[in-house]
Amino acid sequence: MHSWSETNLGQWHYVLGYLIVLVSHNWPLTLALAGSLWFGYKAYRNPSRLWVNWLLTALLLGLAFEYHKHIAPTFHAAVDFLFLAELGALNWLFHLLVGPIANMTLAVGWLALLVQAIRQTYADAVHDKSNHATHMASM
Repeated sequence: MHSWSETNLGQWHYVLGYLIVLVSHNWPLTLALAGSLWFGYKAYRNPSRLWVNWLLTALLLGLAFEYHKHIAPTFHAAVDFLFLAELGALNWLFHLLVGPIANMTLAVGWLALLVQAIRQTYADAVHDKSNHATHMASM
């Protein structure tokens, strides 16, 4: 016996629902992947410090999100398993290192790269305008 939705709609709505949930739960990773592809293409076509900076910003966003969501919990479990007996009193320190400190370091690094990329984009735009104005004035 088939359900009404399978009989009348097929399977496309299940796929659409899955994609909506996947993107809404992983939007930073989706943004990082799209940015990495776009800025990687731009850096390949026109190698410059600006495009490489934007590419690294997008990659670090993906790494920071994945670390927070998947890698940090694995590290916390590893700390509990590895340092149970000998260094059990120091577990709080190890959890602090692989949790908030690592997350903060990745987030601050991403923000620094983002600020640098924005600053560099603005500086290049101002530089291009001044070169254009100088060129037009010399004519």
